[in-house]
Amino acid sequence: MALLVKRPPFSNLQTRIHQQSRTSTHHVPSPPRASSSLLRSPFTPTLRSRSLSTTPFHLNAQKTKVPINLIASLRKEFPVPLAQAREALEKSGLDLKAALEYLKTSSSSSDSAEKKAAKVSGRSTDEGVISISLLGGKRVGMVHLGCETDFVARNQVFLKTAKDISETTAFLDVPSEIDHPVEIDINSKKDPILNFPTESLLSAPLIALPQENSSGESSSHPNPISSSSDPQTIKQSLLSSLTQTGENLKLLRATSFAAPFPSKPEVRFVPSGYAHGGSNDKQGKVGGIVVLGVESIDAEKPMATLIHGPNGEKLETDLNELARTVARQVVGFPTKIVEKQDRPFENDEILYEQPFMMKGDERAVKDVLQEWGTERGVRVRVVGMRRWSVGDELEEAGLDKTE
Repeated sequence: MALLVKRPPFSNLQTRIHQQSRTSTHHVPSPPRASSSLLRSPFTPTLRSRSLSTTPFHLNAQKTKVPINLIASLRKEFPVPLAQAREALEKSGLDLKAALEYLKTSSSSSDSAEKKAAKVSGRSTDEGVISISLLGGKRVGMVHLGCETDFVARNQVFLKTAKDISETTAFLDVPSEIDHPVEIDINSKKDPILNFPTESLLSAPLIALPQENSSGESSSHPNPISSSSDPQTIKQSLLSSLTQTGENLKLLRATSFAAPFPSKPEVRFVPSGYAHGGSNDKQGKVGGIVVLGVESIDAEKPMATLIHGPNGEKLETDLNELARTVARQVVGFPTKIVEKQDRPFENDEILYEQPFMMKGDERAVKDVLQEWGTERGVRVRVVGMRRWSVGDELEEAGLDKTE
């Protein structure tokens, strides 16, 4: 006997399947799709970082993040491209001072400065400063550093560079004097102040000297010190300053005096200097240096005896102050020579014939010096003198037309 199975209508079967699928979807999860399930996976950050990273983890941890304000501070001190400033700070461990030294000595900075110098080398340097440095009351140096504008001439970077160069000039011996020492004679008409060849000076190491007190004596350790951790020549210093100021800087002329060593007991040479038209009395638009030659009137008491005698300290202080006053006199007048010569000069151009206004005296300088010396048992002469102005017309770079 055949068994008959009653099938539900097709429409009813379709309805049941639909209902079953609706009620069972939460029990049977659908196969995951890579695009959605991986994004929701808690392991996604790890997988993504591993898939994108090409550098070992420990190297990433050592990379220094440079604050933007530190970059700005460095570029203010030493204007360089942003990437170069960031590199310097990274290499110096965010130490601003070390980064500054790195920029000054790095080859990339030097190359950039050389290119900048070549680009601006044709520009005129009619502005600038006369800078003077006195060392221990025995040496004096004066330089004329030129720039393009008065704005840069008052810039602290520029003035610091000029000061360092004048200190180096005062400290070093003139090359010609090393090979052929000049005999300084108080009775000679020859000027003991020597021109320092600028080319020789540019290749010399930059030397920073201890600060001086009001009397011109060094107030700290007498030994010179380098101006930076790495030795730097004057030319490199100028290139560094050029990079920061953006102007053509040129060492136009330099001169110096060094008292004989060992000194002669019969005579004492006293150098000094003064500048006008600047922020201090050693840097300005006009500058002058003088050298006094001092002898004892009493042949039985040479200068060495007077200096080391009971009133020797006061005499030495008075001589330093007198030398400074004479330097002020040289700067205050259009001084060209010390005493009358065959060439015609006006009296206000001859130091000895000028009224000694800087000492508050209307008498001639030569008369005041004679009286001053007689009161102290000495004879005072001005054996050397220079007066420079930023506006001087120079026949050739590095040479003084008035000499």
